[in-house]
Amino acid sequence: MPTVLITGANRGLGLEFAKQYAAENWSVLATARDPEKAQELKQIASRHRTVSTHALDIADDESIEELVDELDGKSLDLLIHNSGIYPQKGQKFGEIDYDGWRGALETNLFGPIRLTEALVQNIATSDRKQIAAISSSMASLRGVQGGSVAQAGIAYQYRTSKTALNMAMSVLSTELAPQGISVVMIDPGWVKTDMGGPNAQLTPQQSISGIRKVLAGDPMEISGKFIGYDGVVRPW
Repeated sequence: MPTVLITGANRGLGLEFAKQYAAENWSVLATARDPEKAQELKQIASRHRTVSTHALDIADDESIEELVDELDGKSLDLLIHNSGIYPQKGQKFGEIDYDGWRGALETNLFGPIRLTEALVQNIATSDRKQIAAISSSMASLRGVQGGSVAQAGIAYQYRTSKTALNMAMSVLSTELAPQGISVVMIDPGWVKTDMGGPNAQLTPQQSISGIRKVLAGDPMEISGKFIGYDGVVRPW
């Protein structure tokens, strides 16, 4: 039975990842900062014996260390970096909220790298050896040149944190390739979640179904790429 660890599994895309992988009889390690308050996630765990919930704050070193101890060397076929924040305040030039910007970098960039460092041996001992980082089309530099700012908003904090995540994961893909570990960046599309809002184009079910198809192929064939839920490579 393959094993997936999902960060930010208490809602939105992370919750849908947990639902779909549980339905496929994967062993699902679903993390959230406070699993006891994640009612929908707890319901999934109660229906599927293969689902377990774990406390994790990827912005906190001690929380990561506690998770590593809890896993006790368990192999991870797939690590999904899904946790992310989208600061809403201080976006206008001249009024930028730098504390919010630091928070976005801490969660969206440093968190995935921090957690990967801590769990790389768990991944290396698995059969699949795959890491997927949820990025965004808003991370695309070419997208900004093509009008993304006018269409999707300024979002200095979120955009830069995801662009930096893409670079970090791209570099990581080359560093981990000798160990046979795949690292891929995923654009989930514009999804109807708390972050995406009610006017988004996709449901979580549509987005995650597409992402799972992308991830189901040969991991090394997509390693180092920035790919959409639809299987189309995105421009950097």
